[in-house]
Amino acid sequence: IHGKKSQGSFDLTYFLQGAFAGGICCSTTHGALHPVDVVKTRIAPNYRESMIAGFRQVIAEEGVSALTIGLGPTVVGYFLQGWFKFGGVEFFKINFAQQLGEARAWELRIPIYLGAAICTEFITDIFLCPLGATRIRL
Repeated sequence: IHGKKSQGSFDLTYFLQGAFAGGICCSTTHGALHPVDVVKTRIAPNYRESMIAGFRQVIAEEGVSALTIGLGPTVVGYFLQGWFKFGGVEFFKINFAQQLGEARAWELRIPIYLGAAICTEFITDIFLCPLGATRIRL
């Protein structure tokens, strides 16, 4: 009556779907908030201003299109970050668990999640940092 459910296959399609979903999610959310990042970067030298005042200042001095400066590198960078992060966490988590075996992996599930996240974050930052630097220089 209460049979064990099958995990399904962890093939290339599984990892690509996770990576693509991560890329879409991260690039969409970071792209949507990009104008906030532009304003934050512009008003950093004069940190006493509010974000609303910062938006007004940037639009008054540079025009509304200034809010999109650097949007391309932001979207590409965070697409790559989401791609590697979502796909990478699944990749490392599944491989760590398979190496340990089902019973031991269950006992060590928290360290497995943490280890997968650490490995993935290290790799994704290598891809994101150059694009973040490009965005700031624009």
